[in-house]
Amino acid sequence: MALSDSEERILRAAGSDPSPVARLQAVGVTLAKHGEDAEASRQLLTQSYLTHLSPSFHLVPRGDLMFAEDAFDEAYAALAVGTENFTCVDEASLRATLLECPAALAPLRMILGLTHNELAVAIRLHDPESNVAGGSLKSLERSAPPERLTATRRRIVGSIAGAVLAMMNRDLLPVPPRVTTYFHSKLDKRDTVSGWQSVRDHTGGVPYSTLLFQRYVGGVWRQVQDAYSEVKGDAVLEIPLQDLLDAHGVPYHRTKRRAAGAAETAARFGLRPGPDFIIPDDSPTLVVESKVAEDGGTAHDKAARIRTLVTAANERGLRACALIDGKGWTERPNALCDVVLATQGRTYTLSTIEQILELPEIQALISR
Repeated sequence: MALSDSEERILRAAGSDPSPVARLQAVGVTLAKHGEDAEASRQLLTQSYLTHLSPSFHLVPRGDLMFAEDAFDEAYAALAVGTENFTCVDEASLRATLLECPAALAPLRMILGLTHNELAVAIRLHDPESNVAGGSLKSLERSAPPERLTATRRRIVGSIAGAVLAMMNRDLLPVPPRVTTYFHSKLDKRDTVSGWQSVRDHTGGVPYSTLLFQRYVGGVWRQVQDAYSEVKGDAVLEIPLQDLLDAHGVPYHRTKRRAAGAAETAARFGLRPGPDFIIPDDSPTLVVESKVAEDGGTAHDKAARIRTLVTAANERGLRACALIDGKGWTERPNALCDVVLATQGRTYTLSTIEQILELPEIQALISR
């Protein structure tokens, strides 16, 4: 049966309607159609949600997990002083500088263009007996100079200095001869192409075009976005939902980051995969999964996880809803539609997040 005018109105309004009953009605209309009518209803339903999505690729994480620009400037100044403006760069000077100012590791890494994990790999290649990990380097970089230097810290700093010097001398991580036609080293850039001499030549500044070229090949803010991608995922959706629930006195359990947090939630509540939020934290009635997707492949994968969670929630007699955002969903509208249908219309974005308060499971907690 073709879509009636009233059915079209229901479908077009679903993504904006604060009423969970109206959203469920739109899902019912879609599921009742067949053939071309089913496809038409899916398109209308999906479009009603797509209009509320916002990209987040322009957002750069910030906060206590990374240096502010003035703090980075201070760390760079310490590195410059410790190496006599890069005229005396050897293992002794690097060791002394990093022991006195651990934050100097940040500008040192940026000279090489390495993340914490990449530097850790380089260190282990240079010193096979070293077991330093990226997390250890990150902790060192963010730490204050200790009152008493431990053997462990001296060993890590020595490993860093050795690996840095080996890289700048091109003794470590060379470009394999067979692929030089297609690849070059991270050090093949204006300020490091000739090692420390290039660094010295550019301490007074680089041409603006050089800065723009580095953005072109590496992406402005790339190091921060790559290193703190999990912060962005939390801050875009999870923290706003947490703030909303707190503001209305709604009790909840929020899953900690990474696989360990999901496993802990799964074990405590008997739900696999462990959702981002369980509401309330005792005698749950509702689960919420939040997913930011900035590309179609990510949206496809995250849609599958949401559908898996919905199935697990249904088996426990719980309601499930999704909180999504990002341009990736616009690239995979079918994945978005599958999420909307699986959650029975209970799919929200950052711009419609307050409508979650209209869910009867949450209304009951607010009233209580």
